[in-house]
Amino acid sequence: MCNFVVTIMRLLVSISLILITVYSSAQFRSGNMNQRKHLPLVDFGGRYKMSGWMIEPGITWNSCRLLNPEEEYDDQMIKINPGGKLGAYFGIGRDNIFYKGGNIFNYLDYSLAYKMLRGKEKITGAIERKGKYSHNYLLGNFNINNVIQFADNLFLQNSLGLNLDWRFITRQEHNGPNASVMPSNVVANIHYKFGIGFKLNERLFVIPTLETPILNLYNFDKFKSTWGIFSSRYRPIIFSVRIAWLRPIGRGDCPPVYASPDDKKAQENFQMR
Repeated sequence: MCNFVVTIMRLLVSISLILITVYSSAQFRSGNMNQRKHLPLVDFGGRYKMSGWMIEPGITWNSCRLLNPEEEYDDQMIKINPGGKLGAYFGIGRDNIFYKGGNIFNYLDYSLAYKMLRGKEKITGAIERKGKYSHNYLLGNFNINNVIQFADNLFLQNSLGLNLDWRFITRQEHNGPNASVMPSNVVANIHYKFGIGFKLNERLFVIPTLETPILNLYNFDKFKSTWGIFSSRYRPIIFSVRIAWLRPIGRGDCPPVYASPDDKKAQENFQMR
């Protein structure tokens, strides 16, 4: 089952490479002079607010090592076999598009979320032991996002962010060595997210994403991004579907202010890329 997440990540990377190849090939064949520009992902004409709400339902998986070699414990040879289990995830938050769409990063988002991380460990060989755990977290997220548009309604999203997690429920049991080893109650990470986004209509966006830590800030552990539980290390993976929508400008809302006619034209013709 550890191969489950690896397979999904490889599939998403393969899809993104295929899209890049097809897009580049189309540009080459048609030439830059005749290439039709994509329709903008976001309408900057003043009909919609540049901030809105989003929800993120999803699932979690604690990925683990693929190979489990024999090792010595108390002068005996054993094999430690970690495994992941599916858990639940749900987040709710807000997003803000940068002025003119930004440059490298196009918008930011922040959210509150719940996540469950579950797994198991089995020891075989000279001794037979097993254990399992279920950790429940409330967390805060902050991300800055880069959007690369490949079609009128299709884009890739790369995100860099911070998360601060607080474990409020712990269920952990093991009848073998290192039974009490677990992450601290408060955990902070730098994480990376990769997504493929779809614009369903002028206001609604759906972005399936994969997220994983790339550095443990607290507790800092020799630049590692995995979590130590029992006698093994696990990599938290979050697969979520971000559903975000733009809000129309209301009667009481102020219209967008443009510094000059050229400024307005640049916003109306903006494409996130």
